[in-house]
Amino acid sequence: MIMVDVTVPSVGRQYNFSLEEQTPISLLIAEISEVICQKEGCRLDGDSQNLHMCSRDRQCILSGGATLSQYGIENGAQLILV
Repeated sequence: MIMVDVTVPSVGRQYNFSLEEQTPISLLIAEISEVICQKEGCRLDGDSQNLHMCSRDRQCILSGGATLSQYGIENGAQLILV
């Protein structure tokens, strides 16, 4: 498990998440969007299949079929959910 900051521009907030680095990013996106929607009582624009995770540190879009460890994402990483 690693701790990362996830910024979500559509709700204008940043969240701390503890994520399993071996889980496919597409599953992490679905889980993160569900948690945020429950917490904020809102719906993110689009469904989780249309959302993308980006690495602010590495300046790239993360492939849904890959894992955080494959990208070398570590504790304290800055991610963006768009």
